Amino acid sequence: MAYTSIGSLDEADQHGLGEAKLGNASGKYLLPNAKSIQAAAAGFASKTPANQAISLINGPATDGYPIVNYEYAIVNADQRDDATAQTLQAFLHWAITEGNGPSFLDKVHFQPLPAEVVTLSDAQIAKIGG
Repeated sequence: MAYTSIGSLDEADQHGLGEAKLGNASGKYLLPNAKSIQAAAAGFASKTPANQAISLINGPATDGYPIVNYEYAIVNADQRDDATAQTLQAFLHWAITEGNGPSFLDKVHFQPLPAEVVTLSDAQIAKIGG
């Protein structure tokens, strides 16, 4: 499971700091906003492996901000019992579906996962058992 984010934007906003335009691999200088972060994530969506271990730095998207990342939940796939496994699965599934929407993500300056990455996350969640 992962979200795409620039984690420091929340801190910057709280202290009245601005954001910097950074040059990406295409030589374009961009601010970290919804459009540039989503473009960066979309540029990696088809390249993300099943285990989702990937660096999203300096991606192929012409309009993509150069430093974005997925936020991971690292959990033990072998839980102590079925009830714990099912509860964990339900929470993580919520996080990549309903929790992957603007009502939750906008507050922390996160952007939704691309659909392909949600599918990969769901496959990882399905591996959790008790």
